[in-house]
Formats: sequence, structure tokens, C-alpha cells
Amino acid sequence: MKSETVQTDGALNSSSSRVIDLGIIGGGPAGSLAAFEAARRGLRVVLWDRDRFPRDKVCGEFLSPESIPLLSEIIPDALCRAAVIRRAEFYSRKGRTFSIRLPQPGCGLSRVALDSALWRAARAAGADCRQVEAIRGIRRKFHRNAKRGVWEIYSSAGVYEVRRPLIACGRWWKLEGISSPADSANSDHAGKWMGAKAHFRQIAAQDCVEMYFFPGGYCGVAPIEEGLCNVCCLIHRGVTRERGGAEMADFAAWLNRIARHPALEARLRGAMQATATLATAPVCPARRRADKDGVLFVGDAAGFLDPFTGDGISIALQSARLAVEELAATDSPVLASQVAQRYRRKLARSVRRNYVIAALLRSVVRVPAEIQDWIAAMMPARLGLRLLRETRWRVSN
Repeated sequence: MKSETVQTDGALNSSSSRVIDLGIIGGGPAGSLAAFEAARRGLRVVLWDRDRFPRDKVCGEFLSPESIPLLSEIIPDALCRAAVIRRAEFYSRKGRTFSIRLPQPGCGLSRVALDSALWRAARAAGADCRQVEAIRGIRRKFHRNAKRGVWEIYSSAGVYEVRRPLIACGRWWKLEGISSPADSANSDHAGKWMGAKAHFRQIAAQDCVEMYFFPGGYCGVAPIEEGLCNVCCLIHRGVTRERGGAEMADFAAWLNRIARHPALEARLRGAMQATATLATAPVCPARRRADKDGVLFVGDAAGFLDPFTGDGISIALQSARLAVEELAATDSPVLASQVAQRYRRKLARSVRRNYVIAALLRSVVRVPAEIQDWIAAMMPARLGLRLLRETRWRVSN
């Protein structure tokens, strides 16, 4: 990774001889939540992010009801700004509509607001939060006394010794010394999907998240803070090559070429794009490993759940809390493998079914519009609620 300007939010000096209890790579929702939880347990925590806050991300920006109690405790002021979402509506390209009323309200909050608030909360709890500091690599270091075994983390500012490292740098990362999703970039599963989003004004507000499905992808429209709407899509790259072209600055026009969805086109007619179009690729919804050589992965680093489930941020937060609970259960680095095993087992119990159900539902995205229309017409509300519950985090003992 290239060297970048360093900004230090905390007082920790990179030349300090003290070993850090927990080093967290990635300051998104999972990383910042982990830093908050660990710092308030009294651990010495350093949190790194290569970007500068506030910063935006491609995301549906929907906070499911399951995440609200946790976020209300940590970032109540930011949550008060969020738009309230009570329903989910699904539109086929042929005009069929399927609606679900959420058991409890969710929220719409931009990643700019969410990530910045969680970062500040981690810093206020006592974590040393370092932005614009890129991590190059990580390796295990053993001392003669096995109980002093630590990891070395190499950043653009220096080398740090940590007792426990935590990787929270998203679904697509590369670090020297540990295999990552980027190492399998040429696999059959990589590169099939891309995501893109922009915020819009002058879209009539509704208290729902709207999902517009079409063969080869879907687009979500959801209210967020300050009267804005987030328009975010996940699209198979075969469709974008066929219809999209490279010009995405006018996001609504680009979407109309891709989706050919009359209801979506009507929804965006007259809307004003308020932010630049963001795009990310490749996107591969799938479970990944939860750990490697005793290093735990949280959030999207451990798996990327299909955005249409609406529970991705909640699962990221819950996986971070689970990882910190397991790491805090013992202070002996010798037991890193046992800690990783417990975390791996509990995480699998909490999310395994989510990915199975999501993969089945994802197959609907690629079918012809006529079949999507038939599914929307035949889907009973009770089954829709059941599928919603099946893609939620499960508490694991």
C-alpha cells in the first residue's frame, strides 16, 4: 500500500514499548463498534482506517430493527436524525407489488453519519483512533516466553505490537502476511456483481424501503436524514456491460438504461442528484472464513450478506460485539486458536442460515421478468415475514 499522511486522534506513540491489547484494522461500523466495546472494557485499543472521516460508502444505508437498540445506546444523537422506516415494498418490472410491514421500525441513516458517529463513540470510550493511516501487513511474532507471543502490525506510520488483532476492513482487502479475498480475485465467484449509489433530493418521502427487481439486479430506494433518499443498486456485471456504458455521473439516467423498470423510472423522475455517484466492484455475496491463524474477522470481512435482506449492518455490529466478547474472555495469547474456534463456531450458528436463505432468494434476481412478476403476485405476506426473520442474526450460546 502507498504511504499516506498520518493523522493521530489519540496519544499513543508508535515507538511505545507497551503492547496494545487489541489492534483493529478498519474503522467502519464493525471496527468502530469493536473498538468501543473493547475500550469500555478497559482494554488498550488502537483503531486504524486508511481514509479520512467523514467518508461515504456504497451501502443501502438501512438500519434494521435488530440494530436499533444497540445503536440507541452508543450513538443516540445520530440515530435521532435518521428517517423512520416501517415497511418494505418490492416491485417487479412488470408492475407487481409485494409489501411487508416491519415488526418494529427500522431507520435510514447515511454511512457518512453512521460511520462518523461510531468512530467518535470509539474515541470517546478511550480507543486510540487513527485515520489516514494505511496498514500494509501483519505477522505473528513469538518470544522465548510463549505467553508473550504477539502480532506485529505494519502501518504507514510504523510497527505496532498487539496481543490481539482484529480485521474489520470490509469485504475486499489485501494485507501482507495473511491471505485475503483479493488473493482469489481470479476465482469463478469474483467479479460477477457491482454496486453503485447516490443520494437524491425531491423524491416524495415514504416511510418504507422500496426494492425494484429486474432481471440481473435490483435497486433500493430509502429515505435517510435531512430529507434525502439513498438510491443504491446491486447489478450483475454482464448486464452493465450489455446496457450500461461507463458514464455514471447522471445516476438516474444510467439506472434507467440498466433496469428498464417503469416504476423505478417514474420514482426518480424530477429528482435531483445530491451527491456524486459511487461504485464498487467486484461484489460477491457469500460467507467467508471467520478467522485465520488466530486473527478474527468481523463485519463484511467475515462475509457479505445480500443487501436486499436489509440486515448487513446489524450483522456487522453483532459480529464485532461477539468477537470482542470472545477476545476479552481470556488474556493469554497462547489460547488464540481456542478463542478463534469459539468465535468461528458461534458466528456460524448466528449467520449460517441467513446466507443459505439469501442465496436461494438471490437466484430470483437472474430469472426473467415474467417469473419475477409471478413470484411477486404469489408471495403471501406471512411467507415474506418468515423469510425476513430467517435472514436475521441469531443469538448463539
